[in-house]
Amino acid sequence: MGRLRKYESDAARKAAQRERDKAEWVQVRREDYDALTARLEALQRAVNDAARRGDVVAVRCRAASVDTVLENLTKYFGRCEEKNSK
Repeated sequence: MGRLRKYESDAARKAAQRERDKAEWVQVRREDYDALTARLEALQRAVNDAARRGDVVAVRCRAASVDTVLENLTKYFGRCEEKNSK
């Protein structure tokens, strides 16, 4: 006896996969994606330039990847907010 089929047809299986993908992935216009990427790269360059000039915040927040720069900036300013709210 064979295994029970979860979907009635390949078309039903593919449709279900498309629905799962739609729930998991976001579509973004290429123009918007490219603009955001350029802004993030500009932020990283600005942080690196400021760090080379000796800016204390930039020195603490600079990193090799823009993801890490954002993470470091978020942590830094999160700590500033905590200090100011006490």
